Amino acid sequence: MEALSRLVAAPAWQTACWLSLAGLFALALKGKLEDLDAFVATVRNYRILPEMLVRPGALAVLAGEVLVVAGLPFPATRPAAAGLAGALLVLFAGALAINLVRGRRSIDCGCFRSALRGRIGWSQVVRNGLLAAAATTLVVSPAPSTVAIGDVLVAVAAASSVVLLLLAHSFLAFDPPLERSASEPLGAEGGRSA
Repeated sequence: MEALSRLVAAPAWQTACWLSLAGLFALALKGKLEDLDAFVATVRNYRILPEMLVRPGALAVLAGEVLVVAGLPFPATRPAAAGLAGALLVLFAGALAINLVRGRRSIDCGCFRSALRGRIGWSQVVRNGLLAAAATTLVVSPAPSTVAIGDVLVAVAAASSVVLLLLAHSFLAFDPPLERSASEPLGAEGGRSA
């Protein structure tokens, strides 16, 4: 346990964690902002919120992601931003799990793109849980006062690898988005419904 404590307090680990989380949340935010209506439809497709809360819920997610991306780079705001990142990741994992238990796989997770008809899976729940655990390490361990250039280089390489691996997982491990016919309304969901 002491070795784990030393690892999460290491400047290279902390820098790699916040860089990875900031990069992932920035990419996710970019995709959502490029097509806000598609993201709102994605939130609707989860069938968790009542209709009157779908748009406010989607906007709340966007606001949370903005706060995460803006707060992670600064040591003073990093613990709060990491806590928010962890909470959002747990929320996302819960929404995915609820739909998987309902037997609904033919909806887009809304992670990095808004294709609306991709497929969700348990590996996304696990991925979000692991990312939430990584975010938690930034909450419980104080930010290092100094970071050596070697730690920064290792952290940048690690963070880049994490972001690329998670993007590859999102785009390669899941079924491609299902095609939507011209007569089908935006946000329609295939597969079984709850």
